[in-house]
Amino acid sequence: MEKYDITVIGAGSGGLVAALTAHRRGARVALVEKNKIGGECTHAGCVPSKTLISSARLFQSRKKFESHGLPMVQLGSEFDFAKVMTHVDDVVQGVYRNEQPAHFQDMGIDVFIDPSGAKFIDQNHISIGDSVLESDYFVIATGSSPRMAPHEGSEMLKFLDNENFWELREQPKSVVFLGGGVISVELGQSLARFGTDVTIVERNPAILNALDPEIVALVTKALEEDGVRIITNSEVTNCIQNSDGQIKLVLDQDGELKDLFAEQIFVALGRVPNINGLQLEKAGVEYLPYGIKTNEYLQTTAANIYACGDVTSPAKFTHMASFQADICIDNILQVNKRENDLSIVPWAIFMEPEVGHVGLSEAQAIKKFGKVNISRVDTNSVDRFITESETEGFLKIIMDENDVIVGADAIGLHAGEWIQFFTLAIMQELSMQALAETIFIYPTFSEIVKKGVTRYIRSKS
Repeated sequence: MEKYDITVIGAGSGGLVAALTAHRRGARVALVEKNKIGGECTHAGCVPSKTLISSARLFQSRKKFESHGLPMVQLGSEFDFAKVMTHVDDVVQGVYRNEQPAHFQDMGIDVFIDPSGAKFIDQNHISIGDSVLESDYFVIATGSSPRMAPHEGSEMLKFLDNENFWELREQPKSVVFLGGGVISVELGQSLARFGTDVTIVERNPAILNALDPEIVALVTKALEEDGVRIITNSEVTNCIQNSDGQIKLVLDQDGELKDLFAEQIFVALGRVPNINGLQLEKAGVEYLPYGIKTNEYLQTTAANIYACGDVTSPAKFTHMASFQADICIDNILQVNKRENDLSIVPWAIFMEPEVGHVGLSEAQAIKKFGKVNISRVDTNSVDRFITESETEGFLKIIMDENDVIVGADAIGLHAGEWIQFFTLAIMQELSMQALAETIFIYPTFSEIVKKGVTRYIRSKS
């Protein structure tokens, strides 16, 4: 039986950061995984989706050639979806080459991979395949999986999700996305640009329901211009495989049942934590439907077991799993006592136009503070957006009544990049004046930050 200081269960983004950080700080570390190292982000999430989005954006750009003074490009039947997906896989495998088990073994981290996964024996022991490991501490970073859709019991009925989608080589003629969240808008827009008939079904009054309404309006407009059909206030009550190969969806739209047909159904109805098979009860680790229960230090109900990422957090982002992994290791090794602060969570949606957010939205700020101050600037007032002919979008800076920055929303070219200034500003408590006095390179997209703060300061003088 091998004995470790820290054993990390799950080798996705959170697990890798936890294992590497603990190893660098001198701990003897084991890394346990049931599939491939890299987790969802490498194999079924960020890497493949952003590669596909990049291909779709380039494909779409041909439509803009004439407006940029370039000759029109005529496409015949040479578009090959299989080649696009092969390119996506090539990129994934390129990233994965740096995440092979041998890479971590050579560093001194013991790697255990078995499809049976880890199982707790008690608070200090797990089994993985034929091995039993003893450990002083554990970090659970097993991630999450797609939530299934209701359907009649036909073995023929197979849904797409963000895991099996990447196996496709034949372009679907039609796809219905169930759920109007990030996955649906990113992949739905890409498929529509390649010529697939795309429909998004959302049970709320709007897609991306938690976003700023102005951003939702622009996103909806962009998707519809790309040919995406959006059906809101609708819930899927059943999915039935027809004999002609089509799938029939039964929708309940405001109490009225309607039928919708498609070749493929993509399920994007949220995520469920990967806790099945871990035998958490044997270790005294409590969990709920949303995931493993943790305190503000990411410590579970078993004092020596911590959890991070999708398996415990409502903020299901790769960068948050990595952030939380560092918190776990700091608290285990008592480097310093760090709390899991989710008040400043930056994220982006990588469609066109790109969406970025950090901190509180305007609605959340009003609910919390009552009175808020807003600075809003459109992208069409910033030279770099004009030179790129990408002028639809805006930046909204949200402040409390004392002009302390509490959040920001952005939509426009590379919004995920320039929103980061506000992540730093909120975390370091930088003032609007401090941002205004910062030198921004001309002409850059991030000059919109400078314009947003300087305009606001001038308006108050």
